[in-house]
Amino acid sequence: MESTKPQHNLKSPQGRFQVLMGLLLFSLPLGQQSITNIVLVLLFLHSLIFNRLPNWKAAFKHPLWWLSALFYAYLALSLVWTDDLGSGGKQLETKTSFLLAPLFIIAGSINWNSEARRFSLQALWWGLITAMFWALGVAAWNSWQAGAFYIEHEFGRRYFFTYTHLAEPLMHPGYLATYLGFGLFASVELLRNRRSRLMMWLYRLSIPLILAFMLLLQARINLIALFLVIVLAALFLAWKRKAYLWLALPLVPVLGLTLFLSFASEEMQSRYFQFPDFSYDISGDSFNSATYRLAEWKCAGDVIGEHFWLGTGIGDSQQALLDSYRDNQFWQGLEKRYNAHNQYIETSLAGGIIGLALMLIMLFYYCYRAFRQMDYLALSGLIFLLICLLTESMFERMWGVLFFAMIFPLLLMKSTKSDSIDD
Repeated sequence: MESTKPQHNLKSPQGRFQVLMGLLLFSLPLGQQSITNIVLVLLFLHSLIFNRLPNWKAAFKHPLWWLSALFYAYLALSLVWTDDLGSGGKQLETKTSFLLAPLFIIAGSINWNSEARRFSLQALWWGLITAMFWALGVAAWNSWQAGAFYIEHEFGRRYFFTYTHLAEPLMHPGYLATYLGFGLFASVELLRNRRSRLMMWLYRLSIPLILAFMLLLQARINLIALFLVIVLAALFLAWKRKAYLWLALPLVPVLGLTLFLSFASEEMQSRYFQFPDFSYDISGDSFNSATYRLAEWKCAGDVIGEHFWLGTGIGDSQQALLDSYRDNQFWQGLEKRYNAHNQYIETSLAGGIIGLALMLIMLFYYCYRAFRQMDYLALSGLIFLLICLLTESMFERMWGVLFFAMIFPLLLMKSTKSDSIDD
């Protein structure tokens, strides 16, 4: 029978592992690389010292590790046909968590249980709450210093409480919105397993707060992904419980967005209703964020066509894309050195169709395992991530790699109904 007593006792190796995981998850939304790196090193050192041989054997055999490691190994192999080894080494360093994080998590969480899961999710939740109030505090300070809610920019007004200015103390707004979207799903699970009335109300209040913060970040793809996951959840609940009232669930974020935009500035409204112009002039300078992506994907498609099977190699993909920008006269992309803003395309650039296939196998196995375990939090988070990858190259930066490689192996080590690892 599962124990409901807290397991995070610093006197035991398992307890220390859980505390370190909690600290790591708390630090992730804060975007402070030095703090996160220190906790990662402590976690890895602790695992190397205290994990026993059977733990490592189980970890090396586990598909959650070797599928992730296989994807990383192929990218490392692409250094063979990469000219820019320096850039390739930096990219591999960014992606190292694909290789190490699942391994150490699996080896260290042999005795993981639902109480440890709840503790970890609470740590992440508190990290998100801290991050949001920190960002709002910085925005308020900057606004007070400027004597206005905005500054005049060469492209128009830029408000301190929106988009990049709001996310600036933490990380790129697209990455932060991804953490927040997952945090909303985590709030629902924590709400279902709350231990006190106070926490019940805090979890409830955090849900509209997270949604409002995502709106301020103007994270359109993340909001679309959130809406689609809620639609799928509503359809599933209506079918499973034969209660078709659940079909009204997607109306909640829609009404929230409508209410928000009714009070939003003209600049913010224009960003939410940007649509790609398929008749754009690629050599001109009249772009919005949606049309930029069309130009990026066109140029990336030319590179992928030339390096279909193996890709350019992990070190040459960005330069090959920039060269394509030049060949296609996409001067805005060349000047600003844009990446492909799509992880599926980005992986195809570096690793070709083989690299893309390995990444998709890894992602879909995680989804399959979440579905098999009936872990709705992991499944919702993974579907949400799969959609977000369509317009963000999230695995090209540390925060995107850590989001996937740390959170999902941890969740999928145990289902909410079992305390045993099932291969």
